[in-house]
Order: sequence, then structure tokens, then C-alpha cells
Amino acid sequence: MNVTFSCGHCSKTTRQTCESGQEQLTCFHCQQRQPIQPLLLAAAQGDPKSILTCCPVCTSEEMFIRKNFSQRLGLLIIVIGFIASSIAWYYYRPYLSYGILLASALVDLLLYQLVGNLLQCYRCHSEYRGVGFGPDQQGFDLVIHERYRQQEARLAQTASPKQGDR
Repeated sequence: MNVTFSCGHCSKTTRQTCESGQEQLTCFHCQQRQPIQPLLLAAAQGDPKSILTCCPVCTSEEMFIRKNFSQRLGLLIIVIGFIASSIAWYYYRPYLSYGILLASALVDLLLYQLVGNLLQCYRCHSEYRGVGFGPDQQGFDLVIHERYRQQEARLAQTASPKQGDR
């Protein structure tokens, strides 16, 4: 299994391979060791991959499935297609303009079909590649995400000094 996590010490992102008996992850930037929970893997029936039941970094059981693809790259493909189509439209080439839009949509569809999925934690945003997905793990849920975002904002607000305390 491949794990991408944010270091609690230097806040930089690190990607590392994790085995089932491993008890800690090491940040490549600051060499800080991050203790993890033993991997709770359940073998799915008929599936060679194991299912991750909770996040080893923060022990949260709320995780979601998303595509293993850079959102910035996907947005870049769409923007380039839009700009190229607009240029063709400006020069009165409507068929070329529609062709460019269709081509960018086909590239997007092809990438959607070829790229695999990953499992991401709502709380610590760690990403897990090379694991199976359980029936209780669904796609992104905005309500759960917002709950964790609000909790993080409240913790940051209580940790920072107030204006009158200076």
C-alpha cells in the first residue's frame, strides 16, 4: 500500500510505501517519525486486495473514494480546450471550435476510464493507494467534509491568540 500523508512536524507532504506490520511512517523532509495504528485490513471476498477499515494516521473511520488524478491537471485540460475553442470561434471556425470541445471531452472521458481510485481520509487528508474499497466507503460527502473543516477552523481559532491579548 502506498500512503501520502502530511507531516505533523513540518507540514510537508510525503509519499511512502507501508506494509501491514509497520508501526511508523518517516517524513522525507524532516526525518520526523509519525506513529501509525496497525493496519486494520479485512480481506474482501473474492478480492485480492485488502480493505482498509480506518485511517492508520489519525484512526478516523470516515474516508472517501476519489480518482487518483491531479485536479489541477484536469482543470488545465479543460481550460486549454476552452481557450483553443474560443480562438477557433473568434476566427469564424465553428466546426473546428466544436471539434476542439469534443476532443477535450473525449480526453477527459478517456482519462476518467484509465485512472484508478484511491481512498482519502476526511480528517487528516491522507491518501491510500493499492487498497480495496469496502461497501461502506462511498464517494465524497460534502456534509462530512464540512464537519471536519469547521472542527479544524474552531481548533485553529482557539489556538491562535486573540487581538486583545497582545
